[in-house]
Amino acid sequence: LNRFLLPANEYVSCVLWNGLYHITGTDIVRALVFRFEAFGRPVRNMKKFEEGVFSDLRNLKPGTDACLEEPKSAFLDLLFKYQCIRTQKKQKVFYWFSVPHDRLFLDALERDLKRERMGLEPTTLVVGEPARSFKYDTKRS
Repeated sequence: LNRFLLPANEYVSCVLWNGLYHITGTDIVRALVFRFEAFGRPVRNMKKFEEGVFSDLRNLKPGTDACLEEPKSAFLDLLFKYQCIRTQKKQKVFYWFSVPHDRLFLDALERDLKRERMGLEPTTLVVGEPARSFKYDTKRS
């Protein structure tokens, strides 16, 4: 178990289990929240932000990109103990190298930029650079 401390005093963990490195959906969200902070666009509506990310994570399939863990398994017990997950219900745990971290960031950013263009409340708020000077090109998405 490798734990990486984020500035918000939360950890993102990389867990070696059965010969493979894993990351949980909860930790993926934490990593994305950190990246948005660093980008100058902190998350303001966590619930809506998480909904979008977890929707994206549905594209990662058990067996290929993740393992499906049964409730209260030894693996989930370990993840829960280290606060990598919030609940020990049946859930996917993702293979570290199958998670498209950059694509998840870009998709979440694109969702927010589209919300702004449509006059809806985004899940993040521009507070600094480079987000402030970032220009979204709809032709390149």
